[in-house]
Amino acid sequence: MDFKEIADAPGKYQAFEEIKQRIARASLRNGQTVRDFTSANELVASLMKSLEQMDSTVDQAHGPTRVPYYAPPSYPPCVLSAQELKPLMISTMRLGEHHRGHRTTVHILTPAGRKNTIMAIGEDEEGTAVLLVLYNQPDDDQVSNRLFFRQGDVCILKEPLFMGYSDGMYNLQVHHVSDIIWLEGTDHRTPSKWRRDLLSGGETSEDIRKQGNAAVKEEDWVTAERLYTQASNIATTCEETRLALLNRSLVNLRLDRPEKALDDARMSRVPGNGAADEMPLFREAKALYALRQFEVCMERLLSLVRLNPRNTDAWAEIKRVKQRQREAETGAYDFRSMYRQAEATPPIIDCATYTGPVAVRDAGHRGRGLFTTRPVKAGELLFCEKAFAYSYAHNHDSVGRYESTVLVNFDNETLCVGGQTRLIAQVVQKLYHNPSVAEAITDLHHGDYIPVSIREVDGAPVVDTSLIVKIIKLNAFGAPRSTQHYLLDKMFGNSRDRFPVVAPAYTTCGIWPLASRINHSCITNCCRSFIGDMQIVRACQDLEADTELYFAYKSSLMYQTYEETQKKLGKWGFVCACALCSDKKHTTQSVLQQRMALEVELASLKELGTSKTKLQRAKTILQSLQETYTPQEDGLSVPPVQLFLTYFARAIELFQRELLEGLEMLLKGLEALGFVIVASPPRLTIEGKEQKTPKLEIKRWGQTNHLVDFAFSHMIHIYGNIAPELRDVAKEYTRVAYTISRGESESIIIRYPLWF
Repeated sequence: MDFKEIADAPGKYQAFEEIKQRIARASLRNGQTVRDFTSANELVASLMKSLEQMDSTVDQAHGPTRVPYYAPPSYPPCVLSAQELKPLMISTMRLGEHHRGHRTTVHILTPAGRKNTIMAIGEDEEGTAVLLVLYNQPDDDQVSNRLFFRQGDVCILKEPLFMGYSDGMYNLQVHHVSDIIWLEGTDHRTPSKWRRDLLSGGETSEDIRKQGNAAVKEEDWVTAERLYTQASNIATTCEETRLALLNRSLVNLRLDRPEKALDDARMSRVPGNGAADEMPLFREAKALYALRQFEVCMERLLSLVRLNPRNTDAWAEIKRVKQRQREAETGAYDFRSMYRQAEATPPIIDCATYTGPVAVRDAGHRGRGLFTTRPVKAGELLFCEKAFAYSYAHNHDSVGRYESTVLVNFDNETLCVGGQTRLIAQVVQKLYHNPSVAEAITDLHHGDYIPVSIREVDGAPVVDTSLIVKIIKLNAFGAPRSTQHYLLDKMFGNSRDRFPVVAPAYTTCGIWPLASRINHSCITNCCRSFIGDMQIVRACQDLEADTELYFAYKSSLMYQTYEETQKKLGKWGFVCACALCSDKKHTTQSVLQQRMALEVELASLKELGTSKTKLQRAKTILQSLQETYTPQEDGLSVPPVQLFLTYFARAIELFQRELLEGLEMLLKGLEALGFVIVASPPRLTIEGKEQKTPKLEIKRWGQTNHLVDFAFSHMIHIYGNIAPELRDVAKEYTRVAYTISRGESESIIIRYPLWF
C-alpha cells in the first residue's frame, strides 16, 4: 500500500523487455550440464578485482552502490534434512534447475562481496568453482560483508539452484536462508581436506572467549558470535559454558536476535548464585524488551533490583518498561517525544503497541478483517502499532538513497522503488533467528501461494522467502518519516502539489501485522498516519460495535473509470464493491465526459470574486456537476467524493470577498465527503424550519483527510466574524479532524498557530 511503483513510468516495459531478453538468452541452455567451467584461479582473480573496484567507488559513509534486486519466480524451500539429501557435484548439475533431493558441499575461496546479495567464489569436492550468491542476508550496517563468512569456511547447499548468466558466468543461488548450513570445524560433515582450515589448534575455551571479547570491542558481532559458540562447544567446565553463553547473549542482542539472546541468558543463569545472576537477569530483561514482552521483562528487572538495589541500569530500564506498559494498556503516548525520535535516521520509535477497541474476526468473502469491539467516536484511537519490520529509504538524504533499490518481481512483472528489498531481508532474518514471532507474519494474507507445512529441519527454522515476498507485496505499507511533516512540507515547502489528495507513493516501507488486517474500501471509516515506524489508526466517524474497519489501499483518482480502479486493486485479488465503485460501474462514458467538460469549464473561471457573472456561472456548473451523481437503486445517494476538492478550491477563491459564499462551498465540500452537517449561517433553514439561533453541528462524520481540518480552520475565522459563539465549535471540529488525519493533536499548534 502506497509503495512507489514504476508501473506506468516511461520505459518501464522496455526495461522489463531488456531483462526478459537477458534471461531468455541465459535460459537457452536450461536443462543442460556445463562443460566450459572457468578455472577456480580465474574466478577468484576476477571476483577479487571486482571487490577492489567496489571498494574504490564506495561511498565511505554508506557502503557500495545498490543494484536492482531480482526476486525470482516463487519456489518452496527445502524441507528435507541434509542427511536425507543425496550428494551432488556441480559438474553434474543442470542449468536453471532446483536439484530436488540433493545437496552440495561448498568450500569458500574468497572473501565476501556485497551488492544486494552476498557473493563469493566457492568450490565443490571435485574442485569445480562457481560464484555463490546468497540472498536475504543481514544488512551491511549490522554485519559487514567482509565478516559475513571467511575464506576457508564450508557450507552445505540444500537442493541447490544452478543458474547461468548471459555473460557465461555460472552461479549457485540461495534465496531461502534455511537452504544453507554452515559447518563448524568439528562437524563430521566437513570433508577432511578442508577441515584443517576450521579447527582451532589446541586453544582453550577461555582463549577463544577472549578472542570473542576482542571481536566485541571491534563491533564484529558475527565473528564474536562464532567464537563464543566455539568456546561453549569446547568448554570443559560449567563456568566456561556459562561465561561463553552470557557473552553470546549480548552479541545476539546486537545482531537483533533477541530470542537467541534470551535462551543464552537463561542458560547462563545459576539460580541462587546472588551477584552472578545479575548480568544474566539484565540480559534476559533486555531480550524480553526487544521481544515486546514487557510484563515478563518487568518481573526480571524487579528480581534484579531485589538482588542489588543499587543497580542504576536496572532502575533506568524499569522506568522505561513502565512507560511501555502504560502505552500498551492505555494508548497514552508522548507524541512530542515520538516526533523527536522520528528526527533520527532511521526514525525508529521506542514505544509499545496499543491495541484498542478492535479485534480480528471473520469477514466473509473478504477473509478476515478488523472490527470494533464497542461503540467508538470520531477521532478515537483504535490502535497504535509498532512495525514488525521497517526499511527506511527516503530520497532526501544519503542514507535513505543508499537503502533505496529497485525490486524486480518476475511473478507479477512489477518494479518497485524503495526499501522493499531490505524489508524482505529483514523479515526473513527476523523469522529465521526469532521463530516464535513468525506466525504474526506468516498468518497474513498471501493470495494463492501455498506455503510449506514443515516449520523446522536440521535443528533450524524453515523460512520460505517466496512466502515472505508475497506477504510483503500484499500487506506492507509505504510510509513517510511522519505524516505531519510530510503534509507541512507539501503545504509550505517547494512542492507544487500543496494540497495532495491522493495517497503519495513512498519509498520507505514497513509491515504492521494488525493494520494489515484492515480490508479495503474506497469509502473509508478509519484513517492511518505515521510517526517513524509507528502506525496510528483512528476512527473517521462514530462507529457502532462490531463494525468492520476499512481504509483505501489505493486512492481513487478523479474521474478514474471503474475498470481503471479495479486494475489498480488487481494485485490483491479482489473486486471492490463499495458504493463509490458501484456508482462508477453504472456511470456511462457520456456522463464521465460530461463531468470532465464541466470541470474544464469551471477551471477556466479564475478569480471568481472579481465578477458576479463568473460567480453565478461557477455555481451553476457546480450544481450541474452535483446532479451527475444520481441516487442508487436502493435510493441512497453516493457522496460525490471526487467533488470535495473542487468545492474547497472555490471556497479559497471566495474568502477574500464573499465569506458566506466561501463558507457554503466548504460545507458543500464536506458533504461531498459524506458529512451530514448543520450550519446556520450560512443556511437559514434546517430540515425545512427557520433557524433563529446560530448553530454548527456535525450529525455524521464523513471521510476525513488533511483538508477537512483545513476547512474547519477557515470556519474558525469566518464564524469569528459572523457568529462568534460558533468559533469554539469550529475550533473543536478542527482539532478532531486534525487528530484523525495526523494521528495526534499535540502538533496542531504548528499547523494552526493563530487558533491553538
